[in-house]
Amino acid sequence: MLKLSKKSEYGIIALKHMLNQPAGQVTRAKEIASAYNIPSEVMAKILQQLVKSDIIQSSQGARGGYELAKFGENISLSEIIECIEGPVGLVDCASEDECDCVQLLNCNISEPFKVIQQQFKLFLTGISLADINNEIEIQKVVWH
Repeated sequence: MLKLSKKSEYGIIALKHMLNQPAGQVTRAKEIASAYNIPSEVMAKILQQLVKSDIIQSSQGARGGYELAKFGENISLSEIIECIEGPVGLVDCASEDECDCVQLLNCNISEPFKVIQQQFKLFLTGISLADINNEIEIQKVVWH
């Protein structure tokens, strides 16, 4: 089954939470973890990954925490997933890295799956954090 890891789910939950905070308000990892019943150590590591990818920014000190580094419309689902999971891929032989599959010389799916994978990534890139926040908009993205 093709599905996101819990870490990706938690990252999206955290970003959506931050998107719905008043402008300029920072959020602490423990606050998000507590609100959504996520282990705080896991949340802290995910937020660190999001900082390294410039999706969110952190501030230190007593009033420190995390906030979005850009508008929700400018953060794609693909960007979030790749930050946490690595490159989006459906099958090894269609990945950008070299495949070490023993069937590579006889593979009859790598070329079609390269196209499918490219389209899948474009689809994920077309969905923003703001779209996820607004269920009506996500229906437009998916169905139109």
